Amino acid sequence: MYTQRTSAYQVWSAGARRLRLVAILLLFLLVPVVLWSAPGESTTPIDVLDLESQIFDNKRKIRVLLPEDYADPANQSRHYPTLYMNDGQNLFDASTALFGTEEWQADETVRRMVAAGEIPPLIVIGIDNAGRQGRAYEYLPYPDEFLDPPVPEPAGSMYPDFLELEVIPFIESRYRVKVDAGSRMLGGSSYGALIALYTATSRPGLFSGLLLESPSVYVDKNHVLKDAEAANLKLDRVYLGVGTNELALDGCPEHPGNSEAVSGVRVLAAILANKVTDESQVLVNVEECAEHAESDWARRLPVALDHLFGGL
Repeated sequence: MYTQRTSAYQVWSAGARRLRLVAILLLFLLVPVVLWSAPGESTTPIDVLDLESQIFDNKRKIRVLLPEDYADPANQSRHYPTLYMNDGQNLFDASTALFGTEEWQADETVRRMVAAGEIPPLIVIGIDNAGRQGRAYEYLPYPDEFLDPPVPEPAGSMYPDFLELEVIPFIESRYRVKVDAGSRMLGGSSYGALIALYTATSRPGLFSGLLLESPSVYVDKNHVLKDAEAANLKLDRVYLGVGTNELALDGCPEHPGNSEAVSGVRVLAAILANKVTDESQVLVNVEECAEHAESDWARRLPVALDHLFGGL
């Protein structure tokens, strides 16, 4: 009896082991496998890294969209142009977006345009902001009297140092990027566009191009426009986008706030046209009834990328 029971158990045990093996194999087939790789040699399209900032005394995520064939051995000596973007949480994944549930769809757009040969392969660096409480503190170089709750002493004047001394070296030490300013662009939206413009005015030559969507040029009585006018800017290409319904009013009516947003962008374009090597390289994209939202910036992104990177 004992022998027979043992034999039956052995048969059951062998069958159970086979079932467990099949289950494990199915698990690996059905569940995506996340592979770890050394920074700069990722086999995945987007790397998410932690950056410790000494300047702001905090930590944030840096999200790096790599060309799909970045790890291909044939490309090991290839270096890529870069687009640094503020508000990195909102670029690639709606689940990480800080405001609402919309994203720029930057990864899908870049891959599609690269595959079509419209732009060269590039690396997009999404720099996370400091969260709902810290975003305005880091992105405002001057106080915004309309902000509620107010930030009376913002630290945006330190953001250019943060980019130049921390973010750019962090990226250039880990990835095969072109290190000349002519291949390095900076962008953002709203406050993120404001601080991008401020960075260009205070660090001429650090970036050669700007992607500015719905820039908050009104802050502190158009202070950034005065900075841009006085700065010795060194830019090759500038893209400016804005909607005629930035306030998201029902029916897209005429409103002084919407008109001010559009006129501010046009004034900025006129200033920058005298600061670039070729004034035709300042592109203004005014979209009828578009709002102050990631979905609108996502829709205009192909135009921006084509202007900044087409032909490079």
